[in-house]
Amino acid sequence: VINEEGPVGRRLLALALGINDGVARGLLERLADEGLVSVGEAGVKLSKNGKTRLSHLLSDLSVKKIERLVLNEIVPEYVAVAIHLADAYKQGITGIAQRDEAVRAGAEGAITFGIKQGRLVSPPDGKDVAELSPGDDLLLRQTFSPSENDMIVIGLAKDRYRALAGGLAAIFSLSQK
Repeated sequence: VINEEGPVGRRLLALALGINDGVARGLLERLADEGLVSVGEAGVKLSKNGKTRLSHLLSDLSVKKIERLVLNEIVPEYVAVAIHLADAYKQGITGIAQRDEAVRAGAEGAITFGIKQGRLVSPPDGKDVAELSPGDDLLLRQTFSPSENDMIVIGLAKDRYRALAGGLAAIFSLSQK
């Protein structure tokens, strides 16, 4: 949230994370103590060290790109934040654990897609997204240009912060295996 929004106050952070102001204040103090954020009159922003740590964390999780998208065919009623993961699609991924983790993080759910034989497919049955939702398939391909065995995990929620939290929780669940 801090990286995306630029300088933010604790109230926006609390709202975005679904926590109270006191918890947000404590979180920001800890981040500042660790040198990950800098505090100014305009609010809190990531420090150079914070940006570096975030970049390394996302790289360790194989994250290539994160984008907010409008998926009119797949989930028109939700805000969607899609996360592109390089070479992360493995045998046995069903998407169920990722959805469950997204819900635990406050999202409405998550959808997991992978690239198999050049097609964007939905696990575990390998249904071709182009057949189910050709417009959204095209949008995802144009936005991310995924390669074989890449994944796109989409966090879904009523607002972008919870959608992002859900998407991130979903990809963290992949790293736990």
